[in-house]
Amino acid sequence: MRKQTATSSRIPLRRRIFYIGVIYAVFLLLLLSVELITRVTLTHVSSLDLFVATPQQRMQVADEKQSGIFEGDALLLWRLRPNLDRAYWDFTVVSTNAQGFRANYPIGEKPAGTFRIVCLGDSVTFGYRVPPVWPERPNDYNPEWLPYPMLLEKELRTANPTRRIEVFPMAVPGYTTHQGLAWLRRDIEHLQPDVVIASFGWNDASVSDVSDRETIDTRWVPVAIRWLVDHSQAFAHATRWLRSQNVRTASDPAPSPRPRVSETEYIENFKAIVSLARENRASVIVIGAPYRDSTTNPAEAQLMTSYRTALKSAMEQSQTPYLEVLELTEAAGTVNQGFFGELIHPNHMGHRLMASELLKLMSERRLLGDLDIPNFVP
Repeated sequence: MRKQTATSSRIPLRRRIFYIGVIYAVFLLLLLSVELITRVTLTHVSSLDLFVATPQQRMQVADEKQSGIFEGDALLLWRLRPNLDRAYWDFTVVSTNAQGFRANYPIGEKPAGTFRIVCLGDSVTFGYRVPPVWPERPNDYNPEWLPYPMLLEKELRTANPTRRIEVFPMAVPGYTTHQGLAWLRRDIEHLQPDVVIASFGWNDASVSDVSDRETIDTRWVPVAIRWLVDHSQAFAHATRWLRSQNVRTASDPAPSPRPRVSETEYIENFKAIVSLARENRASVIVIGAPYRDSTTNPAEAQLMTSYRTALKSAMEQSQTPYLEVLELTEAAGTVNQGFFGELIHPNHMGHRLMASELLKLMSERRLLGDLDIPNFVP
């Protein structure tokens, strides 16, 4: 008798699935309602403002005057906005394609027969102030003054008119090797580059309250949480409120300044970039970071020298093609003024010199397969 009662009281499977579905539907409807109410009643919270938290990072990409070309990114904290059309930013005119690269053609899966060179880096590779543009004359600039990725593409296409060649900067101002490695890990299988050119330096060595390893956690759980914040205003407002409850007081100990990426991590990140490229059957070139002189900021110049020296040694040990342009380092600080726009970034002449030296290295190491490599004079 008991057995019959238990059997007869059991809820059928279909009904149980229906009840669970109703519960989930109500829960999702509640979340949707909260999201809609938040969007209608509260001001928009930018994920860029939430992701870029340290004062040092905010100075570069999230300041009101500087943030126009950037948006939040769940993995890398910030990225270039897609589809920019001659946007003015810090004496630079910036246009981007639909994928957010500074290129005038779409970049997706590599078309058959294409030779693709990806230039991984920071604001130097991006082409900061190349060409320089003044706000009162935003259309008055020389279109022939190009960053080195665009110069490489132009020269290689001219020398190989029957081949499809793409050279583009996979580069964003403010990025370190920590971000560059995470970006390459995510996209290299999709991009399928034949050559990866990598250059980072000043951002890695620059002093910050918190290291990139702490502020840019690239594990999947933190990335998933940032994705929710980026796509939900309810999550964004909740995140901003929680942070407001944890404001550091005057009695709290001040954070100890440190490099965004330590010298040891800098070298390990470059080694990982090289290994990742080789695993995906791409050749690699590593460029020592430019820096103008050792007198303007001696302590910073000493850091740049130390990072670059350690990088050169590590690349030589791994037999990785390494390029260090002497004229673009502090060793030539008394005679290299004409190659720089300011202390950190080469001007258009500096970029021409980088392109020329890269083409020489590519020819010497036979890194471009059957492509003709021009003799490009800077």
